[in-house]
Amino acid sequence: MDKVFLTGITGLVGSAFVVASLRDHEPRHFVCLVRHGGGMTAEERVDKIIRDECVFDGCPELADFVLKHISVIDGDVVTIDPEELARHPLMQGVNKIFHCAADVNLGKDPTGKVFRINFNGTENIVALAKLLKIAEFHYVATAYVAGKLVGTAYERQATDNGFNNPYEESKFKAENLVRACGIPYTIYRPAIITGRRSDGRIRKPLAFYRILEFLGKLKSHHCKKNGVSPVEWYNMQINFSATPSEHVYFVPIDYVQEAVTELFELPATNQTYHVTGNSPITTRQIEDTVCDVLRLDGVSVGTDCKGANQDGELMRRFIGDLFPYFSSDIIFDQTNITNALGKEFVNRKYGTEGLETLIRAFYRDYFPNVEWLQTLANTPIEREHHRN
Repeated sequence: MDKVFLTGITGLVGSAFVVASLRDHEPRHFVCLVRHGGGMTAEERVDKIIRDECVFDGCPELADFVLKHISVIDGDVVTIDPEELARHPLMQGVNKIFHCAADVNLGKDPTGKVFRINFNGTENIVALAKLLKIAEFHYVATAYVAGKLVGTAYERQATDNGFNNPYEESKFKAENLVRACGIPYTIYRPAIITGRRSDGRIRKPLAFYRILEFLGKLKSHHCKKNGVSPVEWYNMQINFSATPSEHVYFVPIDYVQEAVTELFELPATNQTYHVTGNSPITTRQIEDTVCDVLRLDGVSVGTDCKGANQDGELMRRFIGDLFPYFSSDIIFDQTNITNALGKEFVNRKYGTEGLETLIRAFYRDYFPNVEWLQTLANTPIEREHHRN
């Protein structure tokens, strides 16, 4: 039976992977490195996350089974001593590593925290892997190690094309550590993770969801200030200062879960996989769908819009770090993942229907007490309406 040392089980991908792995494949044991925090021990955090994930995945009855196959070591990827950890009794017999822990902050990194977690943390895990003489190293990177590339990003070692933020650079350099470690590896590169295909729900909303939250709160503020019902159409007059893209890769969490779980079962042969799906949407589709659900006029995307206002400046301040991902002109190659999982799996369509579903699910789940958002989240789009 495999014994896997895993980091990042409290994250979106880590917890989804562990539950699916134990649910769908032969039992294996996971030794998880987890920090205590939030008034909880490391073990308590894992217990809560796994139970939440099992509920989310529709298999709450499996939680105890999954937890029986998990051991926990309290620690941090940045501060561990690889030699000391390698001697820990729970580490005996570990034959694979799944390194998923990361800081996904897309903004500036004035204290160096992002680099410490993503790069120095990976240095420590690679050192640990060598001490344990493991058979396979599995690493969750990001599709955006491609940085500012224009064109096709291939499923191979990325080149330095310049980066939009320290997150991208730290993951690029961490990925290269894994490639150079001398241990057979598998590298997974997810894109922008969103809600699952069936109902749009997500257990831990990140990235794109900040835009939905921002626009919802901004509309509420404007409508209250002007004595207008937020259920009605409202002209916001706000611009996202970004070059529109034809290739925004939203990837549902269940696609990531299924892909990573199945790829993990394959022998590690130094392959890289773009876990992005092959059905990108456009910036215009995102703009149209978000505004249709929220009943917003006057929201635009582009760098040719004249003038600036206070709302635009506020938006750049709070969510400007996301703009590059809606301007990116990268096409992610799907050769390796298609060869491994098949065209039918990789080419699943997403489109505006999937986008609309996840937007509605987010407002339903995360703003249950905001009556006007609940109303719009459950109201069909007036598709004949055209914004100014």
